[in-house]
Amino acid sequence: MSRIRTLLPAALLLAGCTAPGLKYIDGYDKTTGGSDATTSSSGGAESTSIMTSTEGSDSGDASHSGTTSTTSDAATGTADATAADTTTTTTGAEPFCGDGVVEGDEECDDANDIDDDRCFECTKNRWVFASAALHNTGALGGVEGADSLCRQYALQSGKADDSWKTFIAWLSDSEHDVRDRLYPGRGRYVRTDGVVVAETVDRFFSGSIAATIDVDEHGNQELSGGVLTGTRFDGTAAPGTHCDNWTTEKLTDFSAYIGVPSATDESWTMLPNPDVNPQPCTALAARLYCIEGE
Repeated sequence: MSRIRTLLPAALLLAGCTAPGLKYIDGYDKTTGGSDATTSSSGGAESTSIMTSTEGSDSGDASHSGTTSTTSDAATGTADATAADTTTTTTGAEPFCGDGVVEGDEECDDANDIDDDRCFECTKNRWVFASAALHNTGALGGVEGADSLCRQYALQSGKADDSWKTFIAWLSDSEHDVRDRLYPGRGRYVRTDGVVVAETVDRFFSGSIAATIDVDEHGNQELSGGVLTGTRFDGTAAPGTHCDNWTTEKLTDFSAYIGVPSATDESWTMLPNPDVNPQPCTALAARLYCIEGE
């Protein structure tokens, strides 16, 4: 008897929103001053004055200011001048989230308190979506080919700014765990309709996520079918050949593990049902999860 595989339909309707772009502001320049020395003589007495100055910047460079002391010998009428050098260290202001300046460990600073834009508490909100396109086979050109598809989808959506080049597919194979491929962003991971999917990157590896990923790159919310992942709940690769590392479409090769976009438990990345998972490497109708990187 032939083995019949089916995907679980899923759909979720949510209100959408579009977030504005990020604002990045460069830091300050630094300048360094020079030194000056003068010598004068009068009536057999010679006096030398030396001034050395190095000006620091507001980023905390050290500055040196010279002071001059003079001693006089009444019997000879001569004076010796000696210069004493003192060192003062100044430090710039501590990075402040909300001042519009990207500094320290801040990923962004847009100087506002809007939670659902591209910058939240000086960390970046990164896009997550399930592709609108359905893929009929496991022949994706490897994980690199799947990453390239995600970047095309992000570019076509118009939502990712220049960061479309950083997207990857949530996809593992026999040689790569997706947890090692995903950029460890400090901020939240957000659907293209503004709903938070993961508060931190570690949430993806916890066995659950905060919201379903059933919204595509355009913000459309009526998605069904499965998602090609090859990935267990902890971000490591599922067992098997992964359709010869996502390069083959053999009907007899059952190694395409799928997740369910309407789920928030571990099923979102790999459905724990041996009757339907893994799928054959052809005759599929599955999407890709695409996640923004750096």
